[in-house]
Amino acid sequence: MSSRQSPPSAYALLERIGPYLTAVVAFVLFATLFGFQELLVVVWFLLALIPLYLLYRFVLAFERIADAAQRFATVRERESASAPDDRP
Repeated sequence: MSSRQSPPSAYALLERIGPYLTAVVAFVLFATLFGFQELLVVVWFLLALIPLYLLYRFVLAFERIADAAQRFATVRERESASAPDDRP
């Protein structure tokens, strides 16, 4: 993924993996009803991935904001260096 390309949104991911996710949830519910409680541990680990994905998106957004602020500061610095000093 390039630095200019946006990571997939949650909606795009859900649209892509939605049918598979539905099948897995249905299987887990079916298996849990018949006494396979060990699968609940697997479900817990899968649900733990959601905050990790959100953390990844937050860090990525924070990096982009910092990069934009740095570019803005560089442009302002160049403008102030090239402009004549009009202050009284």
